[in-house]
Amino acid sequence: MKVLLYGGTFDPPHNGHLNNLRAAAARVMPDLTVVMPAGVPPHKAASATPAALRLEMCRCFAALEGELGLARIEVSDWEIGQAASGRRNYTVLTLEMLARRWPGATLYLAVGSDMLETFREWYRWQDILRLARLVVVSREIGDDSALHAAARSLDPAGSHILLAPVQALPMASSTLRRRLAAGEDCAADLPAAVWQLIRREGLYAGGEAPEPPRRCRHPEDE
Repeated sequence: MKVLLYGGTFDPPHNGHLNNLRAAAARVMPDLTVVMPAGVPPHKAASATPAALRLEMCRCFAALEGELGLARIEVSDWEIGQAASGRRNYTVLTLEMLARRWPGATLYLAVGSDMLETFREWYRWQDILRLARLVVVSREIGDDSALHAAARSLDPAGSHILLAPVQALPMASSTLRRRLAAGEDCAADLPAAVWQLIRREGLYAGGEAPEPPRRCRHPEDE
């Protein structure tokens, strides 16, 4: 069994997230894809958006079920539950949980290309490579040489880091939050269900404080 983990703050999830998940899944053809919205990410201040609403927005990923490589999709609240219990979570702990849940499964972790070059900053990064194979979604045109160099330095044998090229969509959650706070219509950049929930709850209308510098952890989590 192959299990692909796709995590992020998803604040909000946008069409770029869906685009990158499609690319990662097409590369490895998992039996199960687990979408994991973060609780309290270790590398940034906690999201101002309630976790329950971020989880609800992530239900948009279920609409991809049945597409190439996405036979089964599960949206998990495990990391959110960790945060609610007062525990900070890291990717390696999530992978250890998945390994316990599906013993013998081959685990894959989808990450953005920008994450690979700073991967040694991740908590217990060596254990991440022991537990899972990285599926690196190449987000920028022309970054292949840098990605290959970073992959070789981390994984000389070439067995634990896979590249999944994709035509990246020029969007980030932080940019969308600023546009939404300014009153812009972002419907074209968001899954319909996410846009409807944002309008229903009035999310992002008040703007947000600048975020501190990131410690890389999840793909597409800007």
